[in-house]
Amino acid sequence: MNTTVKKSTTFLCNSIRFYSKKSALPRKRSYYFVAGTSTLLCAGGFTWYESDSQARHVTLAVKRMSIATKVGISVAIDYKKTQSKKYSSEEEQLRAKSECHQRCAERVLVGLQKLGGIYVKLGQHVSAMTYILPIEWTTTLSALQDRCDPTSEEDIRKLFLTDYGVPLDQVFEEFDWKPLGVASLAQVHKARLRKEHIDQGDWVAVKFQHPRLDEFCRIDLKTVSFIIDTIKRMFPDFGFEWILQEMQESLPQEMNFEHEASNSLRLKENFSYERKHHKTALVVPDVIWAKRRILCMEFIEGARIDDLDYMKEHGIDPSQVSTEITEIFSKMMFLDGFVHCDPHPGNVLIRPAKDPKSRFKFDVVLLDHGLYRTLTEQLRTDYAHLWTSLIRGDEEGIRNYSLRVGCRPESHRLFASLLTGREWSTISTANLSSDRDTTEIRRVSGRAKGFITRIYDILETLPRIVLLLLKTSDLLRGLDETLRQSGDKYMTYALMGRFCAEAVWIDAKQHLIRRIKESPSITATLGLIKSLFKAWWEYQTLEYSLWMYELQSNTRASWYLIWHHGVAKSSRENKENERLKHTDAAAAVASAT
Repeated sequence: MNTTVKKSTTFLCNSIRFYSKKSALPRKRSYYFVAGTSTLLCAGGFTWYESDSQARHVTLAVKRMSIATKVGISVAIDYKKTQSKKYSSEEEQLRAKSECHQRCAERVLVGLQKLGGIYVKLGQHVSAMTYILPIEWTTTLSALQDRCDPTSEEDIRKLFLTDYGVPLDQVFEEFDWKPLGVASLAQVHKARLRKEHIDQGDWVAVKFQHPRLDEFCRIDLKTVSFIIDTIKRMFPDFGFEWILQEMQESLPQEMNFEHEASNSLRLKENFSYERKHHKTALVVPDVIWAKRRILCMEFIEGARIDDLDYMKEHGIDPSQVSTEITEIFSKMMFLDGFVHCDPHPGNVLIRPAKDPKSRFKFDVVLLDHGLYRTLTEQLRTDYAHLWTSLIRGDEEGIRNYSLRVGCRPESHRLFASLLTGREWSTISTANLSSDRDTTEIRRVSGRAKGFITRIYDILETLPRIVLLLLKTSDLLRGLDETLRQSGDKYMTYALMGRFCAEAVWIDAKQHLIRRIKESPSITATLGLIKSLFKAWWEYQTLEYSLWMYELQSNTRASWYLIWHHGVAKSSRENKENERLKHTDAAAAVASAT
């Protein structure tokens, strides 16, 4: 603490103690003295706050803790009161619960918006859990998906100077202070580097972490932990501890942009063969340089992946985009074992293809590489086996491989519904490709809420990495349903099945070759070679059948587009002819009169 401030504070305190002993002071003089002393104390406190960064941090931390704790406890008390009341009818009880859900969700929303940072990220995560939480919660907290406050220009300049070592204007020739996007952890600006910093002087995208996030991350996580522990004591069935555990693991990685740059480079390497031979539409922006809290990368212009009007304007077929996204993420999950775990629409862009040799009419640009998970070889192959069983409707396989990825015994049906978003009756009849209508969605959601304690148990015991795979599957399913509005719904599962089959074959091949090398006799070796050939034949047969299916589906889709284009063109021509007829008739009437 500053010495001058310390002396001033001591003097003021001694003065207060001295004058407090003199009860005979006139009231008016006493009033002026108290007012003057209060002013001096406030001024001294403000000087201390501004001059001592530790004091400022402690003050703000206490304020943030008090806001979060107040909201958490008020929500817990409201639920406790609502549950302990007696109601005259079930309808009255349901109405009271709904009103309690709404009140508490609104309190939490206001608190999260005040606090920002990881609290907003927590709220975004919770708002996506539509299959578990009441609609009042998910609807209210969905406001957090698009509302994040930007960091000011002053704070951005300070952050850049601290982390990069020179003023921002010395590095960038032009800088657009209006953010391209603002998320819970960071915001992105468009800028042009000075030519001494890059050969071309091209436009770049610069990602800045919100400065306050770094300052309060640790204390915020401890506060959330305290709130969750408090709620757990009041409601023993509460099962959301896993959200905090996942955030504790993920946040340090997401907050290190050097780690994000490394993930980006690794993904590019994983798809380098496909890019070289024009077998993928995936584009990953080049990283120019990275600091822990600042990331400078190639600027790529495009539209969100769910912008159907943009695709229509540029002649891009949404179903083909969905097919390519399925292929990209299937390769990540089932072959590479290195998975981008946050593919929400804001992190995926679409644009017309820039490479004239590309067999695609579009590029899929993947952004935000902070949240990845690396699957072990065992988990990768078990997950491929699990999805193969889900696609086939093989309950024994689903039970076996659900257990192997960490699900509790006899919870495989509920786990399968969580993973696919479908009813067990749909899964067990190998009918995942059927349309998911609103009635089924309501039934799945309703049954999930009926099994809420069992779902908590499943989520609590699953490995954190499998929880992220669940989240990724849910986001991809939402994208697929948005994009694949026409065409073959089975295509998604046919594509996934092909990648799963390849993963299963690679696993079987490696296992059998290892056993052949260790085989003690010729007879055993011949038996293993026979098994190897059988596994290869099964894979080739499945690969061929799926390839034929894709070919037929693509042919049907192409004919549909040609027919639709012809019908649309014919309709336009008919309308134009009708318009000309009316115009000619009107002209004839006008000339006659």
